[in-house]
Amino acid sequence: MPTIPAIRRAVASDLEAIIGLRLAFERITRDSGSLDEVSRRAELASLLGADMAEGSLVCWLAEDGGRAVAQAALRVRRRAGAVAGGLGELLNVYTDPAYRGRGIGSALVAEAMAAASAIGLGRVRLRPTEDSRRIYERAGFRAEGSDMVIDLGDGL
Repeated sequence: MPTIPAIRRAVASDLEAIIGLRLAFERITRDSGSLDEVSRRAELASLLGADMAEGSLVCWLAEDGGRAVAQAALRVRRRAGAVAGGLGELLNVYTDPAYRGRGIGSALVAEAMAAASAIGLGRVRLRPTEDSRRIYERAGFRAEGSDMVIDLGDGL
């Protein structure tokens, strides 16, 4: 079985790689031809770049030979100015189809959950695709309506 590529926390200069992986995900999940990539790229650069700069969005990349092949992001919603007991949102978990089945998505989710626990988040929420539910269930998430959640502590 192939090894898991190196996973690292993304920095501001990784924004283009993050956007590229997000667009690849959106091409799969949206109806074919309905994605205006030029506009969406600009929108993502503005939204994700600002959130990364202010620290409310933390991203991780898995790289193979210097090429980003998978990603995950954790958005931190502060509670009354404090992180402890706050809500996190796991998003943008995506692995290039050529790299699936190697445990990369699970490793990225584990990185994000370790970070969420370390900063004291009380709960993390996500919106899964049908294909991704098993990864999140194995990580301890449970269904809550159309979302999935995991409680990390007694902060809520």
